[in-house]
Amino acid sequence: MSAVQKLTLARVFASTFCELIAVLMLMPVMTLRLAARAEPPWVIGFFGATLYVAIFIVTPFAAACTRRFGLRATYVLSGSTPLLAVAIVLATSQLAWWFLAAVVLGLFGGLRWVTAEAYVAEVAPANRRGVVIGAFETMVGACFVIGPLLISWTGIDGARPLWVCGGLLLLGIACLFGLPSLVTHGEVSSRVAFTQLARERPLIVIAALIGGMLESTPTTFLPVVSLASGAAAATAAMLVAVLGVGGFICQVPVGHYADRRPLDTLFRLCLWGVLAGGGALLAAVHWPMLLWPIALVWGAAAGGIYTLAMITIGHAYSGVALVGATAALVFAYSLGGAAGPALAGLAIDLAPQAGLPLLMCTVALVGLALIRQ
Repeated sequence: MSAVQKLTLARVFASTFCELIAVLMLMPVMTLRLAARAEPPWVIGFFGATLYVAIFIVTPFAAACTRRFGLRATYVLSGSTPLLAVAIVLATSQLAWWFLAAVVLGLFGGLRWVTAEAYVAEVAPANRRGVVIGAFETMVGACFVIGPLLISWTGIDGARPLWVCGGLLLLGIACLFGLPSLVTHGEVSSRVAFTQLARERPLIVIAALIGGMLESTPTTFLPVVSLASGAAAATAAMLVAVLGVGGFICQVPVGHYADRRPLDTLFRLCLWGVLAGGGALLAAVHWPMLLWPIALVWGAAAGGIYTLAMITIGHAYSGVALVGATAALVFAYSLGGAAGPALAGLAIDLAPQAGLPLLMCTVALVGLALIRQ
């Protein structure tokens, strides 16, 4: 790996790290402030969903923005615009304006998600792409721990948490000085770039959809299972952290082996891990301590599936086509993330004890069947 490649990746890693931590602070701060002033639960629920709706909206246009303005300009814009959301929260507490702030975070957060992944995949050398992408996803996983933890230091009241968010965003922008531009124009149109992945590699789109379902479903319902077994609320919440730890620790090993082993084999290992966790969850009714290793394995498996999908398209595409493929991957992953908890809720209503493990196992079996085709 050349010195230029290393410096470029360091800038992208550092900038994304600062920006993502700021966003992962700002959204909980706003949500907790809404709860503290006794806004109705349905309002808080819609507020949280606004971020993901905005991500859905923007991802199909990521390739068009990149083709029009270039990858570097689009990446810088997506990292600086969240400052507007911080300014809105500093200036007003009116609900309508806060919804606008969430829309800004979702639109430009989704754009940053796509362009950051594309930058890393484009710059990483082919023989080290797996481990580089794995390291990037590890860093992203760390942000999901660090961002909320910072709130315990800043608190949610006053201007302090907002100034910390703004400072992190400015630091992220400063990291981008000297970032080289990449050639992103090519024969493929931005519209074709977004749909190309589904036509050429539909299994990767399905893998991203499955990965989203397998990550969001346990995050939502494993704490519920823990509460039903008699655990305290704080203990149940810790299961979410363990899921995150699983996703955090698996990324670099998955990327390392992806550079040396067939990707289909690694996909299967991840899905077999989900199946093993589903079987263990049926026994966790009698042995609640099993929930902890289940959370660790499921977190690693779901995180590994997304990383492998990203490595696959990093090998296959470049330029605008890579941005479009990344956007399609993020779109499918987000769709799975939204669908998983909804389907799990229905399954648990029908079978309170077996619904969650049966859904997880069914999704994993579908994935295994498709990979064998």
